Amino acid sequence: MKLGTSGVRRLVGTVAVAAATAAGVAMVNPATASAEVVPPVVSYRVTGNDLALTITNNNTGIAPLCQAFVVNAADSAAVLDDPLKLLDPNLVVYPKITDPASLFDVGKGQTVTDTVTDVPDGTYAVLGACSDLLDLETLGKPVPGVPSLVVIGGPFSGINTGSLSDLFGSGSLEGLFG
Repeated sequence: MKLGTSGVRRLVGTVAVAAATAAGVAMVNPATASAEVVPPVVSYRVTGNDLALTITNNNTGIAPLCQAFVVNAADSAAVLDDPLKLLDPNLVVYPKITDPASLFDVGKGQTVTDTVTDVPDGTYAVLGACSDLLDLETLGKPVPGVPSLVVIGGPFSGINTGSLSDLFGSGSLEGLFG
C-alpha cells in the first residue's frame, strides 16, 4: 500500500495526537502512568482435550490488559527471551493471534475464564501476559509471567507439572526444550 503526501501527513498527525494524549495522561496522573505492569495470575483445568483458563488482572496502571497464552512447551523459552513472540501465530496455540478481539481482553481488576476446546494432544506451556498500550515505559510490550507446563491427552493428561521456575530454578530456560 502506497501512501500519498496527504496519507503520510494524516498518519503522522494520528501518531502525534496519540503520543500527546499519552503524555498528557502521564502528566495529569504521573503515579498511575508509571505503575509497573505485572503479569496476571493464571490457573487452568484440563478436561479431556479442553483447557479452562482463569485469568486475573491485578494491575493498577493506566489501561493494562491481560491474556492467558498457550504455546508449545518447546517454544516457551523463545517467548520468555522475546515477549513479542506472544503475537506470533506460528508459536501461539491460544488465543487466535489473527483475531485482535481475543488479545489482551482482561481489564484491570477483572477475572475471566476462557475455555480452549479440542487442544491437540501434547505438552504445552500456559502463561499470562499483560500489556499497557498507554504506558510510556513499556510502550505496549507484553510482560509475561512464568510458564507452567501442562500435558493434554495420553495417560498423563491434565497433570500439572508446575511452573518452570519451580522445576528448574530461576536460571535461564535456554536449551531446556531443544
